[in-house]
Amino acid sequence: MQASLSPRWLRSVVFGLAIGIAAGFGASESAEIEAAEVEPTEGEAARYDGAYRLLEQAVAEGKVPGVAALVMRRGKLVREAAYGVCDVENKRPFRTDTVCWLASITKPMTVAAAMRLVEDGKLSLDDPIEKYLPEFKNQTTSDGRHYPITIRQLMSHTSGIGQRPPLRPSLFFETEWLGRRLAEVPPAIAAMPLEFKPGERVQYSNAAPYVLGRIVEIAAGRPLDQYMREKTFEPLFMSDTFFAIPPSHAERMAVVYRMVDGRRETFFRFDPKWKMTMTMPDGGVFSTPRDVAKFVNAFLDENSVPGRVTINGRESFLTSDSRRQMRTVQAAGWGLGWELKADGLFSHDGSSGTSAWADPATGTVGVVFCQIQDKKVTDALQAEFREAVRTAARGERE
Repeated sequence: MQASLSPRWLRSVVFGLAIGIAAGFGASESAEIEAAEVEPTEGEAARYDGAYRLLEQAVAEGKVPGVAALVMRRGKLVREAAYGVCDVENKRPFRTDTVCWLASITKPMTVAAAMRLVEDGKLSLDDPIEKYLPEFKNQTTSDGRHYPITIRQLMSHTSGIGQRPPLRPSLFFETEWLGRRLAEVPPAIAAMPLEFKPGERVQYSNAAPYVLGRIVEIAAGRPLDQYMREKTFEPLFMSDTFFAIPPSHAERMAVVYRMVDGRRETFFRFDPKWKMTMTMPDGGVFSTPRDVAKFVNAFLDENSVPGRVTINGRESFLTSDSRRQMRTVQAAGWGLGWELKADGLFSHDGSSGTSAWADPATGTVGVVFCQIQDKKVTDALQAEFREAVRTAARGERE
């Protein structure tokens, strides 16, 4: 079942240089950003043997059709591998550069876009959303009371907005839905009653990001996907990250499966004929493990300069203050966009079987893509891999 073993010679971008400079980590404007071959030492990559054997075994036992995983430490790629297949029917092997549907890992990316506008003075975290979307002035709880929702509450799952976005079908990739516009969704959300007073408690919401995404569009003066490409994906050199997948990437796309009554069914298979105009800010991004690792790693370095720099005509990512705010507790278990775990990690998972996290204590980033909706299996596998990686990284540090 093994499709790709971790190679002895690992190809990598020098993430510490590229990400550090792009994020504004004390770089000068004349600094060069280069791609290079990086050869981890034998011992460096081998420390993670146990973690990767867990994934290889899961594929061999048929728990998941395939998986790709990456480990980065202190900005350097130390190991990546892929096992099994990303397309069962066509027997396409899962590769380390296979493009996958991230699902909810999109959420902290959307929050990062909004934080850029906060930095630029075009939004404030405590602005009421009705300042930008007047239809929310009429939204009430079921008992008829109106409570203003803030942008901060949209980011921290404390808004009171329901879990499910209205208008979206149960199968996200239906043609009618893909042809809609983001602007159509917030008015339908505003017409629904709030489920509780904003700030009163935490309730995970897939609908709230549609409100946040639309506010980003209004404040930025351009579509969300365009703004995120300019302010997040390009500054972090995420060249394989998209909302609308280029048809040229069709052969690199992973199929997403789901388990229904013990049977595996196809949930998502990319069709290059799709006309995708709907930008799903709660879960519409497609990417690779390397690109996602670049995004997560940008939140680890605490030595960034407070301002923003321009490198070879390319603006850097968020300032250190914004990144720290996103990692600061706002409500139980949540920062702004990031889930904050009791063991000090910050992370986000996706319903498609994706997971990404960072461990500030060891400077480690991990990414695992399974591409199957089988939460019991994928949650356990990802947790085991995460713990094995952390144990290995701590051993390396010592």
